Amino acid sequence: MKTMSFKTFTFPQNPGKIEVLTRTMISTAHCPEFGPVLQHLGPRGRTITGSGVFYGAKAREHFVQLETLLLEGAPGLLTIPSLGQVVAFLADLSLIEEGDGSILRYSFRFEEVMSATDKEGTRYVN
Repeated sequence: MKTMSFKTFTFPQNPGKIEVLTRTMISTAHCPEFGPVLQHLGPRGRTITGSGVFYGAKAREHFVQLETLLLEGAPGLLTIPSLGQVVAFLADLSLIEEGDGSILRYSFRFEEVMSATDKEGTRYVN
């Protein structure tokens, strides 16, 4: 199995949970005498969320490396185990520290950049 990675950062172990939300854009307009009219505007970028644990002597170093990529504010290649790769922004990163600081629970949210993917339906890059 591949290891999850984002830009230059490779997770030391895969997150315990990864969730991919695929959505489309639907617009609602009110048409007099007919009521609401819905229109499909096409796919939206996927949202990839998850959580895991960094542990050991390098736990904080791993979190700081990932946080640095968040603060860069630029998209990059995200490799998702068993799914492939997408271009995405790291949008959120949270941390819960346990014990003596050698166990760091984290969660993340990535937002896919649609313009950088194949619009023919196969948007994962292998």
